[in-house]
Amino acid sequence: MEISRSKAGFSMTCAEKVRSEEYREILIDYEVSETDIAAAIDDYCRVPVDSDISILYFRTPRSVNEPVDLSFYPYYSVPKCYGLMQQEAGTAGQAFDSLALAEAGILQVQREPLSLTGRGVTIGFVDTGIRYTQDVFRDALGNTRIASIWDQTIESGEPPEGFLYGTEYSREQINEALSGNMPRAIVPSWDMEGHGTATASVAAGSRLEEGRSFLGAAPDADIVVVKLREAKQYLREYYLLPDGARAYAETDVIMAVKYLEQYAVALERPMIICLGLGTSYGSHTGESVLDRYLDRIAGRRSRVIISCGGNEGNAAHHTQNIATAQPQEIELRVGQNERGFLLSFWSEGPGRYSLSLRTPGGEVASNIADRSGRREEYRFVFDRTALLVNNVFLEEASGWRLVLFRFIGPTAGVWTFSVAAEPLISGGVYHMWLPITEFLSSETYFLRPDPEVTLTAPSTAQGVITVNAYNDENGAFYERSGRGFTADRRIKPDFAAPGVDIPTSLGRRTGSSLSAAIMAGGAAQMMQWAVVERNYPLATGRELKYYLSLGAVRESGIRYPSREWGLGRINLQRTFQELAGLT
Repeated sequence: MEISRSKAGFSMTCAEKVRSEEYREILIDYEVSETDIAAAIDDYCRVPVDSDISILYFRTPRSVNEPVDLSFYPYYSVPKCYGLMQQEAGTAGQAFDSLALAEAGILQVQREPLSLTGRGVTIGFVDTGIRYTQDVFRDALGNTRIASIWDQTIESGEPPEGFLYGTEYSREQINEALSGNMPRAIVPSWDMEGHGTATASVAAGSRLEEGRSFLGAAPDADIVVVKLREAKQYLREYYLLPDGARAYAETDVIMAVKYLEQYAVALERPMIICLGLGTSYGSHTGESVLDRYLDRIAGRRSRVIISCGGNEGNAAHHTQNIATAQPQEIELRVGQNERGFLLSFWSEGPGRYSLSLRTPGGEVASNIADRSGRREEYRFVFDRTALLVNNVFLEEASGWRLVLFRFIGPTAGVWTFSVAAEPLISGGVYHMWLPITEFLSSETYFLRPDPEVTLTAPSTAQGVITVNAYNDENGAFYERSGRGFTADRRIKPDFAAPGVDIPTSLGRRTGSSLSAAIMAGGAAQMMQWAVVERNYPLATGRELKYYLSLGAVRESGIRYPSREWGLGRINLQRTFQELAGLT
């Protein structure tokens, strides 16, 4: 139950605080008493997520001008912003074909004798919503296959039970809307971006004209949709996001996953959760609050969480090196008219680093990382740039060293970092990450990048099944897909699936989120076989991953697990052939 406290003069309800731009948000993942919170914060609302995680919505005194001060808040408690893993337009005018589904072995197991179409399974999408009027989301009688939509952006209706914002639309309301001439007057929720609609159609689109004009991977699965609201303005300001960039707060993503989990419990049916979002903020070790929450859900029976590996593989937004006592130079090119960005430096070993920074104009900021727990501000004479640096000697969630650079109005040109380490940690690895492409205003990148360790969170979470994209037409790896492994050297991605020029209900598109959609549909087929048809009724994502690995296609000359291909390309037909002993 949510807990709210206000001093005299504050009369907003907890729901109003959750919705208000005046209230900020932090994540709490430990037990803390209301007495301790009240002693530090005058006006707040606390909303539980599960037994350990809660979200605190609180009013910040007007005397505090900064969006976020990491000298006060733990890094992991500040909600990260997640962006869409944008889908590039594919070949225009090309007719529908099911070649990608056949390549993944999905089309074959839809047919007899297996007849796996996702029947009895629900696929949940955390995305930009859905264009529910499309035929690909209806059954043969014209009724909707969407069981529910939670639109976090609409406040005119009733939120889901136990939630404080947005509006929930039931199957009955959607069918009522479809029966009239003005459906959006009854159910106004709509996917303006098209990202969520395209993803849902690939994963669970209905069979149209016997599959000749359209067919999704799991055409008989039920669909539940969460349309995410965009991050509050203070978070956009903190992360210096470009105008128009779609950004979603970690808190709202967590609440979306909670909604889908509660829906699965109520239905008593298997649930596949498909995530087509990503971020490069964080340690890339799978230790964010969202990552850990996903791990808990993924460990439950009849639950599978699918995440795309992102599209940052060739963006030149990551570099890494082995630390030495001899200074090493890292060059960062900042493009014209860059509003600003956060750049993070992470090191896994103990000890002290020596960091300095030279501006394009030749000015030098020295001894940047010599003091732990300090926040420093640097201003330059010839380069009109404000640089804020937070030193976190031990970041609590990952156990790594963090130096966070916040560039405000950076001068275009080459900025040069000099990195050296004391002998105590010589040989340890350090990483530097820029934000995802959508969160930068211009062409900003490392001059000597490393494409490895470029998977976006939450695909680095241990319990999720992480999927990369490849071109099923020629077998080539999609060059924009993120690469593994995780920063702490765990094996990710798990698999690769077709993701180039994929037919969707909005035309052909390309991107790793479409690979995740194909995998989500395939997972629904597997859970139909395992749980609904009771061949393995206690299945979790772990067992599903094992089954999929049996049939994964692995090419000679590639070492598996691979940083690009994971355990191989999914092929459900081969999986069932292995289970039947036919290979």
